Formats: sequence, structure tokens, C-alpha cells
Amino acid sequence: MSNTKPLSRRERNLADIRTRATEIAERIVLEQGGGALHARGLAEELDISVGSLYNAFGDLDGVIRAVNGRCADRLSQALRDALKTASPEPRARVIALGEAYFDFAQREPRRWYMLFDRRSDLELDSQTVEVQTSLLDMLVHAGGGKPDDEKHRQFYLLLWASVHGLVSLASRPNIVMIQPDLARGYLHDLIKAAFRNFPEH
Repeated sequence: MSNTKPLSRRERNLADIRTRATEIAERIVLEQGGGALHARGLAEELDISVGSLYNAFGDLDGVIRAVNGRCADRLSQALRDALKTASPEPRARVIALGEAYFDFAQREPRRWYMLFDRRSDLELDSQTVEVQTSLLDMLVHAGGGKPDDEKHRQFYLLLWASVHGLVSLASRPNIVMIQPDLARGYLHDLIKAAFRNFPEH
């Protein structure tokens, strides 16, 4: 027998707003870009007041975090799918993750923008910490590192930062000098060079 307390009418209404708002906000982002996401326009599409939207999310940043949660789920799935077909050799698995990371940014640039570019001044919250930690854990495990070894975690964190920088620059439409195909191939060299300095202890 469940002891879960039934949701009140107000709680059900707020949950409904959160579900519908997240779906509509995600659609706006994918169709028009993250810059098109505004509280007033979103409230109008939901046929509710801005106050009701803020009651459900706190503020627009809450909506952004909800959308980013979905974006992070898709990125995590893309990375897990890459590992399923990767060679068991650690460096090859890290390269597979790097390529999947690159391909996600190229294939879903607006999700990438929401995750890594829009409002980089957002205060770090528990959901973002959980996403970043899970991605780092996936990378450490794939590369054969020791999850409890801080040197190993810092090595993979810096490697991730290097790959992210390359991916981010190659995915920006306003930087025409970088050719994505060449940049993707350079990931191999970057990761191989990093592994030559892998901390053994």
C-alpha cells in the first residue's frame, strides 16, 4: 500500500505547466534558437500569465534548466551509443566519445548552444553538477582511469576541456576559417597526444 500523499490541485496544475512549458520551450529553441526564448512569449503560447509560469519554475532560468536537462539527456545517449560500438581499447573508446561529442554539436547545434553557450553566467545548480559529473565519470571509465584518483579525474577533465574547445570553435557559424571535417580528424591527434602524458600514479 502506497503512503504517497496525493498531489493537490495546485500542485497538479504547476506540474502540468512545467511539462507543457518545457515541451514548448524546447520547440522554440529548436525552431528559432535559444535567443528566441522569453518568458512573455512562452506564457502567451501556454495561455497563462507570466506569474503562473514563474510560480512553476521560479524564473526563466528554471525553464532554461528544464530544457537543458532534455538536451543533456540526448547528449548522454549519443555518447553511450558511441561506446556500444567502440573498440575495447581505452584510447579508442575516448576517441569514440570525442567524435560523438563533435557530431552531436554539428547535428544538433541549438541543443549544443543551450547546453554550453546560452547564459553561461547561470548559477551552478545541482542538476548541472550531476550532468557534468556523469559525463566526466563516463569519460574516466571509458579511458580506463580510476574514478577515485583525483589526478586521473583532472587529466580527463582537462582532456574534455581541450576537446570541447575544438568542438565549440568548429561548430560556430561565425568562424569560417575552421573546417569541421578537418577539425573532427584532429580530435584523434589531440587525444593521442594527451594519452602520452597520462598520469600513472
